[in-house]
Amino acid sequence: MNFKRIQWIFLFAFLLFDLIVAGSLFLQNRFTISSNAPNRQEVILKEMRADEITSVPLSNHAQSGYYIAGTRSGKNGELGQQADKLRDQSYHFNTDELASDLETGAKVDPKHPDKRLNRLVNDDHSIALGSHYKYDAQLSDRRTVVYTQQLADRDLKSPDGQIRFRVNSNHEVLGYTQTYLAGARILRPKADTISQRHAVTWLYKHNLIPNNSQVRWAELAYTKLLNTSSHNQAVYVPTWIIEVRTKNDDTVQQLRVNAFNSTIMRSTPSSVNTSSLGK
Repeated sequence: MNFKRIQWIFLFAFLLFDLIVAGSLFLQNRFTISSNAPNRQEVILKEMRADEITSVPLSNHAQSGYYIAGTRSGKNGELGQQADKLRDQSYHFNTDELASDLETGAKVDPKHPDKRLNRLVNDDHSIALGSHYKYDAQLSDRRTVVYTQQLADRDLKSPDGQIRFRVNSNHEVLGYTQTYLAGARILRPKADTISQRHAVTWLYKHNLIPNNSQVRWAELAYTKLLNTSSHNQAVYVPTWIIEVRTKNDDTVQQLRVNAFNSTIMRSTPSSVNTSSLGK
């Protein structure tokens, strides 16, 4: 038996060993999640209450989602083509973002700006591809009203698919910016996500929710996971977005947890070749 053949035998043995270990860990994790996780989460919730952390009601039901790829559409893409229909405004493109000034301002109710803006958004001559967006109260404030693009029946909470209306001190919308994610495609079959409760208790366990604070809301939406090697294309993943307010100083932060694997999402997405995701 020659030396090269022995090398191949050892390589195969190590690969087989790795597969067995990985399979064992997977089964162990599944058992731990199904059997012990709910009880452990109850303990953590009691610890949170002891630390004077209040929260909205948290569901323990798993949801589902996809890995999705898409490309920001600009002047030469779908957004630019549909923008040719726009009337009563002047617009231009900054790379792949449409910026528009309305000829006539739209008066809005500060508490319910969507009542007026929904009519604008759903008019093809006012907003290009407006039917793909929905009012997002959580991202809006008195100076900016945000509509988020819908991706696989969920919000795309990313600058890659938003309409941002500018509101002046007289509660008038005089213009907006818009981005659009085009060519969205599912890379893998639908898979289960962690629950809302799991995401919040996971953040607390990692010391990211401070004492004497409030979990104001927790929503499952799509956010950018990573950029691909293709121009302007990225991969998006279901993400639990949790807003936390510190009661002492009213500091507000939005924390993100990858809903597939519980990874806490902190850094800017990296670039990677993701062709294998589609297999």
